[in-house]
Amino acid sequence: MTHLIELDIEDIKLEDSEQGIKILKLPELTEEEKNIINPIVAPTSGLRIQICDIIEENKKYYLPSRNLCLFLRVFKAISQQYIELKGNQKLNVLIVTDNRLSRSILLKYCSEVFAFDGFKIFYQQDSPNESKVSSPYGAASVALYEDIDLIIVLTASHNDISWNGIKFYIEYPMPMSGRIFKEISEKALSYKEIYLKTEYNIFSIDAIKKNNDYVKKLLSEVLEITNLKGKNIVIWPYLGEARGIVDLFKDYGANVILIEEEINPPNPIKVIHEDKLKNVMEQNNSVIALLLDADRDRIALYVNQNGEYFTYIPNEIYSAMHNILAKHFGKRIINVRTIPSDLRGDHTSFLNILTGVGYKHLGVIMYFLFGIDVEQSKVDTAILYFEDQNNKLNKLNNPTPLKQHILKLMQLEKINSESFLVVYWEESGGHTLNILNVSKNPDTGEARFFTDLPIIADKYPVPALVLITELICRGFNISESIDWSIKGINQTIPAIDEEKVRIMKNFQEFDGKTVVIGEKEYEIHALSDNNKMIDIYQLKSKNSTLYFRPSGTGPDVRFYIFGKRETHLEEIHKVMEYIKDNYK
Repeated sequence: MTHLIELDIEDIKLEDSEQGIKILKLPELTEEEKNIINPIVAPTSGLRIQICDIIEENKKYYLPSRNLCLFLRVFKAISQQYIELKGNQKLNVLIVTDNRLSRSILLKYCSEVFAFDGFKIFYQQDSPNESKVSSPYGAASVALYEDIDLIIVLTASHNDISWNGIKFYIEYPMPMSGRIFKEISEKALSYKEIYLKTEYNIFSIDAIKKNNDYVKKLLSEVLEITNLKGKNIVIWPYLGEARGIVDLFKDYGANVILIEEEINPPNPIKVIHEDKLKNVMEQNNSVIALLLDADRDRIALYVNQNGEYFTYIPNEIYSAMHNILAKHFGKRIINVRTIPSDLRGDHTSFLNILTGVGYKHLGVIMYFLFGIDVEQSKVDTAILYFEDQNNKLNKLNNPTPLKQHILKLMQLEKINSESFLVVYWEESGGHTLNILNVSKNPDTGEARFFTDLPIIADKYPVPALVLITELICRGFNISESIDWSIKGINQTIPAIDEEKVRIMKNFQEFDGKTVVIGEKEYEIHALSDNNKMIDIYQLKSKNSTLYFRPSGTGPDVRFYIFGKRETHLEEIHKVMEYIKDNYK
């Protein structure tokens, strides 16, 4: 794939030390740069930075050396944090990237930082000096490889390709947050110089195959994948080749038609080129196209149903899939979703668990269910609720009430043992599956919660992507599987960090009260973490539910609505304008 935009890189000045060692003298940080590395509003999934300046007149991007230095500071801080946690044990790191213009220079310097600190450097089998793996597969690799306890993923997901970022995973496939993330930020601010080792060995592994083998094992316990064989499946990665997903569908016997045209920003939820898709699908007699962002954790579908074409976003895809699996295949689903995610699958679930936005919250629930200890700072900063039989939300700060409630529901249904399908998902596209086996000894009353599968506590939507494609190929219809009288969308208003904080603080006066906006009355509920810090506001009327929260990935406040199809757009705009005019 040829990039539409060229990249110029400003040289970093390095000083010679001993043989194969260079020294980078770091420039003093500006206040803006300090806020980038240590933001007021903590990111929900790693750090993202607009690394390149955009030069519009000649369609070029320019990468200033100061921006590179920000990344090197964070690389060094992650390295030192890992060594403090693990000592000199298992100094192995897998470093992978998406297909952004800045990937090669970041991969090089990241490797040199870790090589100097004594790490063995692993890359995905790829072209020389490349190591391209999707963000979900990178994260999962920390659980799938026993000898690698540190993964660095260089990606900015669906952002414009002038951006890049760092996701990192230590021991567990769960986004860094809480105390550890803060300590890494503080370390990154403190450095005056960084040493680089320019001569080091690279060790190749096939993390893509390792992940695909895991996906196939997982899906074998959910549903037999039989109808992909011989089907023509269009895949449009928007950026790069999506080798992991392409290989997996080919393993299932599908004929993959790859659209290699680059889209910027690589965001399939926001950008859909229908004419191109229709043309490719009609030429190849295909009924489904899979649309992917740059790091493959944000998806959309374009589907031909009875001669009509429909676009489906994650909220709709996952809600429909869960409903089909529950209604037609008898799956008992424990539905763990972020609070603003689609509620149109809640009614078919065995249990609904609601969390704050981002996998740092969802992952805590996963570890609670499977009996894995969770660092207390992660629990403290997590927003966790489960829904009881009266639809009342009950706050969680430890796993015991949740497990007791599951056992209570099993007793009501006279179930002694069950293999639950547990789904963890968010409206932006992340989705993760696992099997939770729960059994209770009728004589002793002793209960077991366990799985035979590796536990991935980050976005891992490939199994869901295979499942929904299989269901569509079997003839199931997304449009018939969710309630279309309700429409769910999200929109944003611009807000820098200080404005985000101001909005959240100023609106707190309405918690537990009612407010009238646009002649509509809303009950206001502030949803908080276990430190009592408010992260999300819920506005509930007689026929709609809205949420708003500060974005963790950009300078925005995000608004969500589930309301009447005919009026939802007008309603969300009135609420957005009200918040912007009165509280920003």
